[in-house]
Amino acid sequence: MRLLWLRNDLRLEDHAGWQQLADYSGDTAAVFILPAHWRRTDATGLHRLGTAKAAYVQQSLADLSERLATFRLTLLQGEPIELLLAWHRLQPFELVTHAAQAPEEAGWLARLRDAGINVQTFEAQPLFSPEQVSSLFYDFPASFSGFRRQVEKSPAWPVPTPQPAADLGRLQAANCPFMTGIDWPAMPRESAHPAWQGGETAAEHWLHHYLFERRALAHYKASRNGLTGRYFSSHLSAALAWGCLSSRTVWHRILAYEQQWGSDEHSYWLRFELLWREYFHWSLRVHGSQLFAADGLTGKAMPGAFNPEYWHSWCEASTGWPMIDAGLKELMTTGFCSNRLRQNLASCFIHELGLDWRLGARFFEQHLLDFDVASNWGNWAYISGAGHDPHHGRHFNPHRQWRQYDPELIHLYQWLPELGAVTPEQVESHQRGERLLDYPAPLVPLEC
Repeated sequence: MRLLWLRNDLRLEDHAGWQQLADYSGDTAAVFILPAHWRRTDATGLHRLGTAKAAYVQQSLADLSERLATFRLTLLQGEPIELLLAWHRLQPFELVTHAAQAPEEAGWLARLRDAGINVQTFEAQPLFSPEQVSSLFYDFPASFSGFRRQVEKSPAWPVPTPQPAADLGRLQAANCPFMTGIDWPAMPRESAHPAWQGGETAAEHWLHHYLFERRALAHYKASRNGLTGRYFSSHLSAALAWGCLSSRTVWHRILAYEQQWGSDEHSYWLRFELLWREYFHWSLRVHGSQLFAADGLTGKAMPGAFNPEYWHSWCEASTGWPMIDAGLKELMTTGFCSNRLRQNLASCFIHELGLDWRLGARFFEQHLLDFDVASNWGNWAYISGAGHDPHHGRHFNPHRQWRQYDPELIHLYQWLPELGAVTPEQVESHQRGERLLDYPAPLVPLEC
């Protein structure tokens, strides 16, 4: 039997795994396993499956099952390696799955191979193939600029064209020897945002709407640092993180947009952001577990301390900094906040509170519905000074940031309506420790 193990590649288009099932003459099956440890809470109170994230994955799996029509998608819950080894003992198979992105996944695949299972891998997440960028592995660029210059100027690295979905009409799914199904946590019935509905169908619709119906890409570079609204950014990150769209599909749709409407700095900038994602992806492949160490890739970053009071206040969105608390409430409620907010949350967590950047990365991992291991950990390391930032970390001025990106306090009023009518000057004074608002005192004054 040939078994396709799906992880964060929940689509049919541009998916080599489905093609390998379609080309196989024997029995086939496809499985998604929700790891049991994702729901296990650790000593800090964190786990890996926040409510919004769980909802997005469930929606994506339901959509994939519907698109498969008569071919049954098997859903299991438990420890993936234990389940796959038990299945193989009862019903031997060769396994097809996408390549490991992080050390944990690499360990999974190594254990399966050590147990005698034939494991074949394919690429589902990156723009480029390993063969295209293999020359970088021996001297990986220390900065994104170095990476971008190489991939943009070299004719050897064109982004491959997405492949159409395989013809799965003739496939008959083999029976799974276990009880199937996933015990999903309680979650809202509807997505908190129209662009965040899980699944390939919704992602394809949103991409077409954003590019060709709304033509929102026409202002992307100017609006991408916004905090609120439906069209200030592409909102494609969740679809990319869970593989409901391939990054190659998005890249080529942008090229199609440019053919129809012309290229400019806005369309280029969305491709620029896809290259940032690519950079973090291959950096994780090259550096592996080093990225998750306290001193990261540089060996110079300070890991920070654990302060129970600060940590509890952070998790309760009660830091006493209204602009930070608003971002935390949005994140924990919807599973999303803007890129600009993420940078400021991370900066305050690391540089104002002095907490361990890895704890912040894990907090985001729990709550972000668009969690991507390479991008999330790469960005937190970048801001802490443990990553690829040539300036050895980023410390943002929170007052200046909000004066620039939320001058009318629209985001603040949306997530902290209990503040009532306040002015930016009052909020800044309160965050500096002057207690001008009927709001908890800040954990530490924001002096910068």
